[in-house]
Amino acid sequence: MRTLLIFTFIMSTSFLKAQGNLQFNQVKWVFAQETVPVGKVWKIESIMYSASVGSVSNSLTQDDQIKIDGSPYTVRSARSGNGGYNAASYFVWEQRFPMWLYAGQTLQAWVNVGRINVIEFNIVP
Repeated sequence: MRTLLIFTFIMSTSFLKAQGNLQFNQVKWVFAQETVPVGKVWKIESIMYSASVGSVSNSLTQDDQIKIDGSPYTVRSARSGNGGYNAASYFVWEQRFPMWLYAGQTLQAWVNVGRINVIEFNIVP
């Protein structure tokens, strides 16, 4: 009896995983603050930067950012410094994509970001 109850529970909950299917709607560029509409999700695919990464210097610190829900989020960061004995250190880090946003979230290009490449999907029940 216990095995039957466990099997029934597992089978009944396995159908509750999905909340809808995604249907392609449009591709868009986001730069000014925009909100993900109700019934949709956004997939951030890539960033078009408005500035290149700075050159190697004694104290380069550069964080390129977007804003999600009004909070800054770093998508590219560069650091360099003089490591002594003429050995400069330099590195660049970039956010991996995709990133997903759900209905009601806001997105905006911010520091050194010109545009954000977004694919919009409809959520179809």
